[in-house]
Amino acid sequence: MSTPVASLASIAQNTQIAPDIYLMEIESPEIAEGAQPGQFLHLRCSDTLAPLLRRPISIADVDKRAGKVKIIYRVVGQGTQLLCQKSPGDLLDIIGPLGRGFPMPDKGKTSIIVGGGIGVAPLLYLAKELAGDETNGHKPLTFLGFATKEEAFGIDFLKSLGIKVEICTDDGTLGHKCFPTELLKEHLKEFQDKSKITLYACGPKPMLSGIKGIAANENITAYLSLEERMACGVGACLGCSVKSSKSGYKRVCKDGPVFEAGEIDL
Repeated sequence: MSTPVASLASIAQNTQIAPDIYLMEIESPEIAEGAQPGQFLHLRCSDTLAPLLRRPISIADVDKRAGKVKIIYRVVGQGTQLLCQKSPGDLLDIIGPLGRGFPMPDKGKTSIIVGGGIGVAPLLYLAKELAGDETNGHKPLTFLGFATKEEAFGIDFLKSLGIKVEICTDDGTLGHKCFPTELLKEHLKEFQDKSKITLYACGPKPMLSGIKGIAANENITAYLSLEERMACGVGACLGCSVKSSKSGYKRVCKDGPVFEAGEIDL
């Protein structure tokens, strides 16, 4: 796990890419150098005490050579409303990269990515790393779900990497009219030895719960990225804890946000 740094970073871009969804590019060579797929940044949204708490935003892409990090976030409250009003050149108080990211698959395994809604964001950097992993020799398979066509994002980015993308929407305005788990179950029928699959997922809890069940039934290794409200972001306050499948609790900010599916109860 990389060592987090605290820095004042300059915003290079802050663009709306879908209704209430923004892409922000941040100049921070130190953070870019250590960032791994699945990790997040803890952002201070205001120069005042309101809102008091930082906001955790997943890393959506990294350009280590240029020293830049991209995040994709949805405007849902006071903090993200302040974020979307920031302009290129503004400085942002950041701590990161934080958390445990996605592990790369074992050699010879087929990687399948399943994303839902804003949960697609951290999977984009993962897909980029998997597509460039020469030890594996193949591109990941990707299934993404959105509420409607207007809210879809990341598709062109994935296709530019040579990744085949299957899309579904709740209302059928883009791709299949179903949920990503349905696309996954249908595709898994093509595999004789499902133990050679590694699943990666991020999205709504019902979707993650469904993937956890599929993985258990089919003997598939699955890694789930959880989205929880956080306060400290470093494991001290226990505010983002989730129930462990064995005993006690796991801290999403410190023990996660990525967990092997069998580690947690959903």
